[in-house]
Amino acid sequence: MKNWQKRYPPYEGSEPYLYFAFAEADSAKAWQIMRILLERGCRVWYGSGPSGNADELLRRQERAEDANLTLLYLTDAACADKDTKSNILVNQKNGKHILCLDPDGADRRLSMGLYETVPHLPLYRLKSRKEIENAVIRAEGFSQEILGEPVRVEGSGSLGKLTALFCVLAVLLALASFIGGRYLRWFQPEVPDEVPFTDPVILSAVRNAARGGAITEDLVSEITVLRLSGMPESWEELEKLPALTTVTLPQQALLEEGTLPDGDITVELTGGGA
Repeated sequence: MKNWQKRYPPYEGSEPYLYFAFAEADSAKAWQIMRILLERGCRVWYGSGPSGNADELLRRQERAEDANLTLLYLTDAACADKDTKSNILVNQKNGKHILCLDPDGADRRLSMGLYETVPHLPLYRLKSRKEIENAVIRAEGFSQEILGEPVRVEGSGSLGKLTALFCVLAVLLALASFIGGRYLRWFQPEVPDEVPFTDPVILSAVRNAARGGAITEDLVSEITVLRLSGMPESWEELEKLPALTTVTLPQQALLEEGTLPDGDITVELTGGGA
């Protein structure tokens, strides 16, 4: 849709919302994602001002930092857009939840500057609306609070049914919440309890071991080798991995501040040495 940014401006309120990051050159393609989010009822903010403007860059950074979840439309244009790249890397450094939307199956995480261990949920050529919805709803950082009123998108033949269905679902969710929290699970996908990790380096390594799945007790109990991208701030969380025997570190990590883990854990260096 042409001029969709004027018809559907970014959300400017204070309630929970998503930050949709995409390069200006991908605006027309990004509309396919935006349309699904709007019809689903998601509150979405995106950069709409001139990307080279200093005030606009600061505004994007502020809105990105306040968002519950960042969606990144990961293309060659996004990797080449210095403003998009800057915001994404700042979000990653601050531990924000990032979901990479991959339209063509190419893994551009390293080109964007993201850590190799960031979980990746590719959406190949946007061929399935259900696949996109599931990826967003199951992403870390997503919650029902992000959902507001579904937007009536022009030219959507199935909008009437979708809107009605979503309104019924919203009423049922509100009723379940009023009656008792235990009924809420009827309308939400069942998600297993996850083992919490706070150190960003260890968390990224465990997520990589999970291959995009949930970090459950069963998963962490099976991890024997943990491949780290750098020196963690603390090794205490290794106690949550009872089967762990080996940790791998890049050689340059030894130049960083920190000590090696205690106990019987073997430390192997990538690029030679042990």
